[in-house]
Amino acid sequence: MRVALLVQNKLDFVDGTCVKGSYKGELEIQWERCNDVVVSWLGRTVASELVPNIMYASSAKKVWDEFKERFDKDNLTSIYQLWVEIASLKQGTESVASYFSKMKYLWDELDILAPLPSCDCEESRPYMEHLVRQRLLQFLMGHNESNSQVRSNVLQRKLVLSVNQAYAVTVQEESQRALGVVEPNKEPLTMLA
Repeated sequence: MRVALLVQNKLDFVDGTCVKGSYKGELEIQWERCNDVVVSWLGRTVASELVPNIMYASSAKKVWDEFKERFDKDNLTSIYQLWVEIASLKQGTESVASYFSKMKYLWDELDILAPLPSCDCEESRPYMEHLVRQRLLQFLMGHNESNSQVRSNVLQRKLVLSVNQAYAVTVQEESQRALGVVEPNKEPLTMLA
């Protein structure tokens, strides 16, 4: 919702930057119209049982603050559940693309609940490097045995690949195997190159 409001240039209505008292006359009427639009957007995105809480709200900020107070908690149980799902996710009979999409979705949800450092400072670099390695290993752990050679080649590299790079290598290998270019139990020529 934050992203949707930011794209529409309406985030100021919920964060308190754009207040009604700053506008007079015709601008005040336009402010009320924009505020009502934001309230209606909020109403369309929440569960139906929460809509009555929004119907008579005087401002989008009040709705936002109330929901933030009610729902924006550091939920350790949710974080734990995501970690369990990430650890148990396996490729199975799915394509690498489908498996990766599910893994990426879980990582994105985890990043929302447990935000990453927002700075690109020297102090956060070791953490971010650790996270890159951790996610690479999580991705490789769920691979099918048919991708064991790819996994071995990725792990043996001196330079650690990003998850996206490992995904690209795996998809390329999967495509070549589907075309019959590479036998599944033989070391692929593309990896040797």
